[in-house]
Amino acid sequence: MIPKNNLKSIILVITFTSNNILYTLTDIEGKVLFWTSSGSKRLKGAKKTTLTTIIFSIKTLLIYFDDIKVRSIHLKLKGFDKNKKIVLKILKQSTLNILSITNNSMLPHNGCKKPKPRRI
Repeated sequence: MIPKNNLKSIILVITFTSNNILYTLTDIEGKVLFWTSSGSKRLKGAKKTTLTTIIFSIKTLLIYFDDIKVRSIHLKLKGFDKNKKIVLKILKQSTLNILSITNNSMLPHNGCKKPKPRRI
């Protein structure tokens, strides 16, 4: 296992759901180092996807980045949300070096559905 102070770059996976935003930090091998969400801040309902909760969650991530002394991240975005641009803007304004950004949002194309059984 790599000691935390020797990590060169890590992967930040941000998953946007309809009601929440999940942040997961993993190393290059895929082991989870840290995770947080907007819902873990004791917020309920639609308050979880507001601008202030997004900023608060990203600040906790930046504090963790300072603790483990990481400056380079790979960013993976999943899901659809109107706040995706805001999250990217806040991360670009930070002191982090973003090496790559991948968007893994999958749109259904309704071509893989099993046909329903016909009822007579």
